[in-house]
Amino acid sequence: MSKRDFQSITWCQAVEDDFRSILSQAIREDIESIGDLTSLSLIPQNALGRAAIVSRSQGIIAGMPTVDIIVKEVCPELKWEPAIGDGERIAKRQKIGVLSGPARGMMQAERLILNFLARLSGIASTTDLYVQAIEGFRAAVYDTRKTTPGWRLLEKYAVQCGGGKNHRSGLYDAILIKDNHLALAAGRAGMGAFEYNPAEAVRSVQKYLEEQDALGPKPPVLCHGGVPSTCKMRASLIAAVAEVTGSAMISSIIAKTPCYVIEQAREQGAQVPREPALNFPAKDVIIEVEVDTFQQFLSVLDADPDIIMLDNMPIETMAEAVEIRNARKPQIELEASGGINLNTIRAVAQTGVDRISVGALTHSFNMFDIGLDWEEI
Repeated sequence: MSKRDFQSITWCQAVEDDFRSILSQAIREDIESIGDLTSLSLIPQNALGRAAIVSRSQGIIAGMPTVDIIVKEVCPELKWEPAIGDGERIAKRQKIGVLSGPARGMMQAERLILNFLARLSGIASTTDLYVQAIEGFRAAVYDTRKTTPGWRLLEKYAVQCGGGKNHRSGLYDAILIKDNHLALAAGRAGMGAFEYNPAEAVRSVQKYLEEQDALGPKPPVLCHGGVPSTCKMRASLIAAVAEVTGSAMISSIIAKTPCYVIEQAREQGAQVPREPALNFPAKDVIIEVEVDTFQQFLSVLDADPDIIMLDNMPIETMAEAVEIRNARKPQIELEASGGINLNTIRAVAQTGVDRISVGALTHSFNMFDIGLDWEEI
C-alpha cells in the first residue's frame, strides 16, 4: 500500500494562531468593554481562590494547551497546574488540573476553559469510540472537511488526540475529484464542456500537475487583502504535499521559505507540521477520486490515482472492490465514505478498506462534561 498521507495536525503555531483568534472573540462575547458585572459587584478585588477542573465524563482529553493561553489572556496572575495531557484517557471525577489566584479572574476564565476543553475533548472522545470499534482491522479512521468554520485546525487536532487521522486540511493541499467536479466538467451544470468520467478526470489532473512542474517557479497566491498566503497564520500547512517524519524535521523536497511564522516557531522550539513553499512539487500532490458505482471503480483503477473513495457503496460491493484492488493495483488505497456511524463502521472495516472517513467526528460529537469544583486554599 501507499505510504503517502495527508497532513497530520499536531499542536503547532498555525493551530495556536487559530485558537487565539477564536479566543479573542470569545472574551469579547463575555465582557465587551465592561467586564464581569457579577464578580465586580460581589467579589472583593483582593479575593483569592483555588479550584479543580474535573471530568464528569470518561473519554479522551484534548485542548490542554488552550488553558494556559486562556489564563494568560484573562488574568496573568492566575496559576494553572495541569494534571493530565492531551490524548490521555480520563475517568469520571478525575482531576484535569488546578486553577488558583485572583477570584475575579478565575470566574472570568472558568467558562472559557470549560467550553474549549468540552468541545475538543468531545471530538477526541467520539473519535476514540470509532477507533475502538474497528480495532484489529487494517482501516484507519479519518475526519473530513465538515468542520466548524474557523475551528478546522483545532477540531482536526482533537481528532488526532482521539487516535484518528486527518484527511486534507483544505482545497489547497490535495486533489479530491468528486461527483460535482465531474458534473461541471461534463457540462451538466450548463458549462458546455466535454464529458468526463472518473478515469479521464484522474488522467487530466495528472497531466495538469505535470504541466505545473514544467512551468517552473510561480509567484505566491494572494489572499484577501493582497497578502501572500505563505505569510498568513496558516503558513505551516500551505505546502502539505510530502511525508512528515514524525518529528519537527521537514521533508527535504519542500523549498525553504523566510516566512516569519516558521522562523518564530523554530526559535521557540515548537513543532512545525510542514515547511511552506511558494513552489512545492506538483507531482507530490495526493490525487483521490470519488466513485459511486462498481463500473466507475473498475475504470478508474487503470488511471492510477493514489486513493479511490468508495462513496455510499454496499458492503458486498466494497468487499469485491478490495479483492480486485488487491489483485490488480495493490498500491492504490481504498477509502470508504458516506453516512458511516458507530453501528456500521465495523462491517465496513471488515471489507478490508484502508481508510474510513467519518464526518460525524466533527459534526455530531457529544460535548465532554467538565466542571469546576472549588477547593480550600
